Amino acid sequence: LSQVSLSQECTRAIMKLMYCPHCRGMSSVKPCNNYCLNVVKGCLANQADLNTEWKYLMDALMVVADRIDGPYNIDAVIGTIHMRIAEAVSNLQENKDSITAKVFQGCGNPKISTKGSSSEDKRRRGKVALEAKSSAQALELLVLDAKGNLTALKTYWITLPGSLCSKKVMASSAADDKCWNGMTKGSYLPEVMGDGLANQINNPEVEVDITKPDMTIRQQIMQLKIMTNRLGNANIGNDVDFQDASEQREPERSGAEWP
Repeated sequence: LSQVSLSQECTRAIMKLMYCPHCRGMSSVKPCNNYCLNVVKGCLANQADLNTEWKYLMDALMVVADRIDGPYNIDAVIGTIHMRIAEAVSNLQENKDSITAKVFQGCGNPKISTKGSSSEDKRRRGKVALEAKSSAQALELLVLDAKGNLTALKTYWITLPGSLCSKKVMASSAADDKCWNGMTKGSYLPEVMGDGLANQINNPEVEVDITKPDMTIRQQIMQLKIMTNRLGNANIGNDVDFQDASEQREPERSGAEWP
């Protein structure tokens, strides 16, 4: 999706949105925000249809992150080994007589070493414990960061038009009534269209044929469904064969790019 093939209608609408004010001597007038939204929503109508399956995938990935941060956290499991060893030692002390008798019976009387732990051994054990704690904290921060990114990305496709209008087109504020409305400097009266292909039937800025969905986008929607299903199976413990999606290369598409 790094390149979006734009229709002639979309290209014309973008040119009108961004460059016509300059031709009319209004280079300092910004496009109206709602005007920009209608243009971008019309141009990215098919991409907006990714939203539903995209959200499901983000939810599935969030479940994976929760499991990594929960009882399946390998650092948490390893970090409790010392407690289990302590329990084993405590059990040994409580039953030392019977256990000692069995050991002596099977192995004979052991030689008791008078050599204690060296300072080097103690230093090494302390270093290992410190590294384990540092590793656990690093993983916790990574999972926390991943959760934040997943939450932010969940609404990516439906917030993309607004993001493009504010950052790429530099549209005016929604309350501005002295902006470029496609004809002159003033307010923009038409309502903002909804998201997705079906909602562009009455788009006043871009003529969109809602009966001809982009087949590449439909294939990507199917891939999102497959990935979500695989993650769901993996989360309940089923074996899943994750195939690298990059192996399925799509044919190159020519066309204009977003300016």
